Amino acid sequence: MLENRVRLNGGFNNDVFYIKEKERVVRISEKGKTKEMILQEIEWMNFLYEKGVLVPKPVIPLGCEEERVKTYFEFIKGDQIDVTNKSHWNERVFKKLGKNVGRMHALSKDFKLKAIKRPEWKVENPDVFNLGRKLDPWIKEKYEELVHSLTSYIITPDTFGLIHNDYHQGNLIIDEEGRITTIDFDECSFNWYAQDIAVAFYHAYWQHSSFNGNTHSFCDIFMSNFFAGYKTENTLHKDIMIQIPIFLKIREIYLYQLFIQKWDMNNLEEWQVYTLHSLKDKIKNQVPYAGINDFSIFL
Repeated sequence: MLENRVRLNGGFNNDVFYIKEKERVVRISEKGKTKEMILQEIEWMNFLYEKGVLVPKPVIPLGCEEERVKTYFEFIKGDQIDVTNKSHWNERVFKKLGKNVGRMHALSKDFKLKAIKRPEWKVENPDVFNLGRKLDPWIKEKYEELVHSLTSYIITPDTFGLIHNDYHQGNLIIDEEGRITTIDFDECSFNWYAQDIAVAFYHAYWQHSSFNGNTHSFCDIFMSNFFAGYKTENTLHKDIMIQIPIFLKIREIYLYQLFIQKWDMNNLEEWQVYTLHSLKDKIKNQVPYAGINDFSIFL
C-alpha cells in the first residue's frame, strides 16, 4: 500500500515527503548511500536525542525504494528559520545556534563507533567528499591547496569529531516557543569542527546580505553571539579560529560546483548568473569571505 505522501524540500540530493496520517517524514536517499552509512547517521541522531539535543527522532525500520534507502523520522512542527522575520533572526537566536553547535561538538567527544562507515577526513585523504575530481583545473588547484593546508593541524577531541556538516538555517526548524530543532544529518561526517561554524556563518551572511542589507554590523552581531553561545557548551580551540576562513573558501568552491552541476546552465535566472559570477570572482581572486581574515576578533 502506497503512503499518502506530500513532497517537502529535499535539497539537491534526496527526496523528502511528509506522511500526514503518521506524523512522520520519509527521506529517500540518493543512490550510493549505503544502509550501513545511514544506520550510523541514525545512531548519532539517537545519541544526541537521548542527551537532550533537539533533533528529529529517527523511526526504524529502514526500507529500500529503487536501490535507495528509505528512512523515517518524526515530523517537527514549526518553520524553517526566516532571516526576514525578526522573531527568527535576532541576537537570542544567534546565541542559540552557537549553543546548539557547541553542544553537538562536545557530545561528539563521547560518541564512539567500532567501525566508521560515515565519510571521514584523513591526512591521507583530505578531500573527504571527492570534490576535487569534479573540478576544472583552475579551481581544482585552489581547492587542493586549501584541503592540504588542513593536514598541518593536529587532530584532537577539541578540534575534530562527528559533525553535522551542513548546519545552516535551511536545516533548522523554529517553533512558536522559539525552540530550534536541527534536521537533515544526511551529510554528517568525521571532520573539523570549524566546518560547522564556517557553514553556519556562510549561509547566515549570504542570506542576510541578500534580504536585509546592513552587512557590516551583522558580522559582529551574529558571530559574537554565536561564539558566546558556543562557549557555554564547548571550548573554542585556537585552531578552530584559524581554520574557519579555510572552510569558508572551501564552501564557496563546493557551492560553485554544486550549482553548475544542478542548475540548468542554458536557462539561468538573473540571480543565478550573478551568484555564479560572484563565486567565481571570489574564488579566483582569493577574496576573504565577508572580508574577514581573523574570526578571533568576535570572541
